[in-house]
Amino acid sequence: MTKASAGSKRSVQSSGRELKPSVVAYKRERILQEAVTLFFTEGYAAATLDMVAERLKVTKPFLYSYYRNKGHILSAICEIGVQESLAAVANIIIDRYEYITIYQREMMNLEESDARRILRLRHQFDLRVAQMVEACRREGFVTLDDAPEMAIWMGGLLSWITNCYGPGSKRSREIIVKQVVHACMRLIGLG
Repeated sequence: MTKASAGSKRSVQSSGRELKPSVVAYKRERILQEAVTLFFTEGYAAATLDMVAERLKVTKPFLYSYYRNKGHILSAICEIGVQESLAAVANIIIDRYEYITIYQREMMNLEESDARRILRLRHQFDLRVAQMVEACRREGFVTLDDAPEMAIWMGGLLSWITNCYGPGSKRSREIIVKQVVHACMRLIGLG
């Protein structure tokens, strides 16, 4: 065997090892995509794993090789939804760094009527996060009884981003978003 063919063989073997995790991730994602469509259109109770398998043109045992059961699929969908929502909020906070910083620093200078109106808006944000968390708790994916109350702490944690990230920050945007999402998920007992 020549050096070139040995190097080529190593390259194929190396890429084969790297390919498997990406293939598994792709298959799991495809299962979730079809399940999301079915759970959304039919409802979780009415949608079956047979329906998911049929849409993918695979067998039900194939699904079980990637997810334990239908509840496990629902859990993955909910967790992704929460993680992506939190990441989107964190990215918006970073994108609007100056706005959030000015709000936090200067809110005491607002006229009383403006301050109340803006606090109501902030309360709406906390309520939306609490509703998202409550939906996860109702479905049994969050087992903490006080998980919806944790939404207030999650909002505070998200607002704290401006103290951790800014121009010249040592931590990258991606690291900050990953850390804040992880911390928020831990607050409600996920991830």
